[in-house]
Amino acid sequence: MFTLPEAAPGGAGGAVAAVAPDVGERQPIPRSKAHRKPSKTPEKSVEGSNKPADVPEWLTDALKMYEEQQATPPRALVKLRQERKPQPAPQPTPPLADLLDLDSLRPARGRGAGGEGAAVLARLLDNLARHVLALRPSLRRKDGRAPRQLVLHLSAEMVAAALGCNEATAWRWTQRLEETGYLQARTHYTTMTTSTGERRTVVDGTLYAVRLEANHRAHLSYQDLNRQYRNLDADRAAGRTAHAAISQARREAVKAENENSVPDEENKMQGSTDLPVSSQRVYLQLKEWAVTPGQFSQNPLNTDPCIFTPEGAAEALNTVRDVVYALPLLGQAHPTKRAPLIGIMAATLARALNDQHSRAWYCRLIWDAWNDETEGRAGLQALAAQLERLDIDRREWTSLRNPAALLAARLRAA
Repeated sequence: MFTLPEAAPGGAGGAVAAVAPDVGERQPIPRSKAHRKPSKTPEKSVEGSNKPADVPEWLTDALKMYEEQQATPPRALVKLRQERKPQPAPQPTPPLADLLDLDSLRPARGRGAGGEGAAVLARLLDNLARHVLALRPSLRRKDGRAPRQLVLHLSAEMVAAALGCNEATAWRWTQRLEETGYLQARTHYTTMTTSTGERRTVVDGTLYAVRLEANHRAHLSYQDLNRQYRNLDADRAAGRTAHAAISQARREAVKAENENSVPDEENKMQGSTDLPVSSQRVYLQLKEWAVTPGQFSQNPLNTDPCIFTPEGAAEALNTVRDVVYALPLLGQAHPTKRAPLIGIMAATLARALNDQHSRAWYCRLIWDAWNDETEGRAGLQALAAQLERLDIDRREWTSLRNPAALLAARLRAA
């Protein structure tokens, strides 16, 4: 018999309570949200809010300082001038008598008895040192005193010529002064390029360390001996040699004596063939040499290659490199002397390149380069570059048989 279930207590009469089936609850399946675009967080409205935005403290300080500067009235600009400390006045250099006992240098007997002896050399070097110190005050010490010693680069030949004696006597006096500690002299070496292109070590002068402070013993340091004072290749090319300086001084002395027509036999030193005038002129050139080694006042009439004698031209122009150095002198030579100069250079090229029958061709080559130069083109520079290149090839290319033909081919290609 079928019966209805009883009503639940507290329920409405006649109401039947629904009974849920006995089934487990369903869980939702998680889904990925990677395909969705990120939603922007809505900015909070700050309108009506008294809270300031987040500003860095350094920016706030900078703005505050800028406002203060704008509020301050501009002040007049004052140009500050840094006062330099006054340089100390140069103090006088002790006299030579305080640096050296001159009486002890007088020879008591022998050929030079009664003369000053090595004191003559000491006076010369002391005058040169004071001359260099006057032109170069930076050599002084900070308090204005002279240095303890001064190193001079000189030519021993010019020193002997300025003293009016031979080199052996000047060197003997040098050794005598070295014993007293007044100076120290050493031969200085450098390198030069020979006519065959080889580098050779040669002598370019003599270093003299001269005392300028009492009780100081002059000496030459390694830096003094290792330092390069001259470019010997450039000096030889320009004729700035000791031999050229002495020869020029002697020519000027002979010319001055002939113009004055006054015999000066009484003033000549015994045993010396130099004129006193030539010694004075060498001394003037030696003063320039002491300031800048290798420099002296040259007479342009004596150093101009366009008025060389045949012997002088053969001595000055011997190689292709000598012609390269002489090419710029075409613009300085007198028009009446330009043709002989070109002939000398052409003969040198023909002789150096073993092409004697082509001397006229080399003359035309140099003339064409000079004409290009007068028309505003770098003719001499181009020819010098070709000759320099050919000179290098001759030294490196030992199998080169006809360098003149190679030069002609390169000039045609250019």
